[in-house]
Amino acid sequence: MATDEEARDVVEVTNWQACYNSGDNEIVLSCTVSILDASASITGGGLILVDRTGKTLSSSYANFDGSKSVDLSLDVPPNGIGVGDFVMGVATGEAAGQHYFEEQKLQVSKC
Repeated sequence: MATDEEARDVVEVTNWQACYNSGDNEIVLSCTVSILDASASITGGGLILVDRTGKTLSSSYANFDGSKSVDLSLDVPPNGIGVGDFVMGVATGEAAGQHYFEEQKLQVSKC
């Protein structure tokens, strides 16, 4: 089993965003997961949205076939979250046969 450090060496998670889309009345969580080893690929990825109290509000997961970079997003009803609130975004999945898990504290902005 890979250590957390080894798993971090497999992917890079960038472009984190948590925002409120007033047109659709949704909280949007998104990020990009990219492979760091050109010979490897991403075979799965998902997001978890956690509120400031630690409650999991929603999650999603998808399988991929040989992807080098994937854009992940999750759109959910606000559930009491608004612009200015803090949430935790979690990107999780599998790449190069290793599990990755990265979390990021984010402040909700307007989309």
